[in-house]
Amino acid sequence: MNHAYAFATLPETMTRLPTGQFVDSVNPTGHRSDQSVWDPLLGLLPLRSPRALGGLTDRLRAHWLARGMYPCDITVVRRPTWFQTNLLVFKLQRDSRAVLVKHPRNERAADALAREWEVLQQLAADERLDAWRHLLPQAVGHRPDGPGRMLAQGWLSGVPADPLAPCRPQDLRRTVTAALSFLADLRHATGNQQSAAERADEWAEPQLEILATEIGWCRAGAGAAGLEALRRCLDEGLAKAVMTRAWTHGDFHPGNVLLSQERTQVTGVYDWGNARIDGPSEIDACTFVLAVRAALSGRSLGDLVADALRADGLAPADRALLSAAAVDPDDGGDPAVLPLLAWLWHVAGNVRKSPQFGRSRWWVADTVAPVLEEASRWASARR
Repeated sequence: MNHAYAFATLPETMTRLPTGQFVDSVNPTGHRSDQSVWDPLLGLLPLRSPRALGGLTDRLRAHWLARGMYPCDITVVRRPTWFQTNLLVFKLQRDSRAVLVKHPRNERAADALAREWEVLQQLAADERLDAWRHLLPQAVGHRPDGPGRMLAQGWLSGVPADPLAPCRPQDLRRTVTAALSFLADLRHATGNQQSAAERADEWAEPQLEILATEIGWCRAGAGAAGLEALRRCLDEGLAKAVMTRAWTHGDFHPGNVLLSQERTQVTGVYDWGNARIDGPSEIDACTFVLAVRAALSGRSLGDLVADALRADGLAPADRALLSAAAVDPDDGGDPAVLPLLAWLWHVAGNVRKSPQFGRSRWWVADTVAPVLEEASRWASARR
């Protein structure tokens, strides 16, 4: 389906940003600081606070953004995640053709869309991905400036992999198998194994810097000590590890995956804003397995990763899932390194997209503190 032709009437101002504008090599967060004197108070607010009249204002805004286009149906897309507070997401459909449109509500979300647009361009240019082209969102257009800024991409069809139903283990098994098989194929087609020590400065240091910059708790006291201990743990583990340098989604969890009705095949993968063409691709499989475990157990990702650090690796059942998907859970070195690196990319990606995370005391206590506290205990035991 040629989405670009179908919606050729999207405003001509939706143009691509010049290469290199979306990431600053000096400022790894890629955006202006959003720190303010209100941060301590904002940290007490929940991440998913309801917006009064949100549904009505979203529909009106979507229609305003779509003005001047060919007549089409407009449907606001509701997603049960934090991102709906930073983005207005809606579907434009005309006959059987559809695109997904994302409109940023703030500067941080606009920066995230600029990064995602660049990644979509890279995905489209990579001939190795031809066999998976129908599973990837096609870049349609990008308007980076003004009140009507937006990103448009091809619509992907399928059944959301999330929510996961523990009462139907056969569906759960098919979901996990399909997702991990997709990742194994992608890793095989675009990657090659190499010493992780050669890439540690790219695979860990920028993400650690984002945590230090964006999470107030990590700037002093126990948080800063934990972050330094985590850096040491990753340095030692990656020095011995062997990983696959390949296309890495960076936030591959069930909420970003679409499946066939039978849940036997992946039909689409969304939200490539954290992706890299040369990332440590095994972290995607680990992220998915950890997200499934968190959803089924009701435990936070932070607690699960702290357990992995405490026990020198993932739980046996999760290790078996990764092994079946051709991912060595020991990756040639410390078995705790893979879950730690997956957690680090997930957390850094969240706080880079939205300052709400770094400011939220609840989220930091749930997702960040358990890992850094365990890293501090690990470092103390090594002295």
